[in-house]
Amino acid sequence: MDLYDENIARLIRHSLIGELSELERGELEAWLHDSEEHQVLFEKIKKEIRISSERSFFCSLNDEEAWQKFKIATRERKQRVYIRKILTYAAVIVLPLAVVAGFWFLNQEKNTPPMASGRVAEITPGKSRAVLITADQIVHELNGLQEQREIEVGNGMVIKQGGANLEYDSLVVPVQEAALAMNTLKIPRGGEFRLKLSDGTNVYLNSASELKYPVCFDEKERKVYLSGEAYFEVTKDSDRPFYVETEELQIRVYGTEFNVNTNQPGKVHTVLVNGKVGVKKRGMTGEIVMKPGELASFDRKAGTFEVKEVDVRQYVLWKDGYFTFENESLEQILNTLSFWYDVDVFFQSESAKQLVFTGYMKRYSDISEILDAITDVVGVNFTINGKTIIVSK
Repeated sequence: MDLYDENIARLIRHSLIGELSELERGELEAWLHDSEEHQVLFEKIKKEIRISSERSFFCSLNDEEAWQKFKIATRERKQRVYIRKILTYAAVIVLPLAVVAGFWFLNQEKNTPPMASGRVAEITPGKSRAVLITADQIVHELNGLQEQREIEVGNGMVIKQGGANLEYDSLVVPVQEAALAMNTLKIPRGGEFRLKLSDGTNVYLNSASELKYPVCFDEKERKVYLSGEAYFEVTKDSDRPFYVETEELQIRVYGTEFNVNTNQPGKVHTVLVNGKVGVKKRGMTGEIVMKPGELASFDRKAGTFEVKEVDVRQYVLWKDGYFTFENESLEQILNTLSFWYDVDVFFQSESAKQLVFTGYMKRYSDISEILDAITDVVGVNFTINGKTIIVSK
């Protein structure tokens, strides 16, 4: 049976999502027994794809067209000098009319050749690090390797830090005094950190982000100030509403899980996982009440909101160590990568910014592996010089 039989793509997909019929199961087993290479390919795909959380991606693929594109891409890769006998990754590509989009499964194969570029070694994935600035302007450098310790944040108030976690839940101080003491947690490009506020609310802060918050909330409300991206798991408290304020928006929280991102070009994204939030432009009356599974996109230039249903995993899996892109432009994708890998991006072609890519990959992968996958799918070229990525067509 041909390694690249169009029917195999459908059989593999149905197998991974548990929808194989008995007849299909027999066909797939025959294909697997036909060649050791078939078995290796299938096992690699199973290992890398977290099918429980990516079911919607598989179900949306056009089997025949995607497999045809995979055949072409694989055959071309076999002609390269660095090609290995065992496939190092599988790429399934969908090509709708004028838009290029792809779904790519990233493998951590050590033998994968690096992309032809400049000094790639200087670019590394982000890690747990942050800067804590206390009310009295004392600066504390934090990282994920530090053991459990206590940090004084002013007037005898002490918090705990261990690894990538900072906790304010053990304070024993007068509420009024603590509420006046504002702390700031800054996450540099190439960093991430987790914070537990005094009310038990958990905050996951992404790269190039900053959160300003009181050491202890007062008895009337809970308010924090965000720049960048953060995922909130807010502790319910009907007597004290929780507010997240950005430069443009105020988000009223009713005890819920949601993600806010001000780092998108020209946009502020609020995504609700569960519970209920109200979003409004600062200084305005009335708010948009969101439902779980919705994205509220605020256009900075127009000053307007667009609310739509989305697959929330695309917006929140960063906190679990994954990049998820679904029909996103290269401009958006490279913007995201620039924060995590602490790099600058330069597009030589404006049209390249609008090319579209869909993919799911590990956040801690070498950046060259991610860029190679995008190149295979959309056909752009990446040149790396130091910590600058140049994109050309």
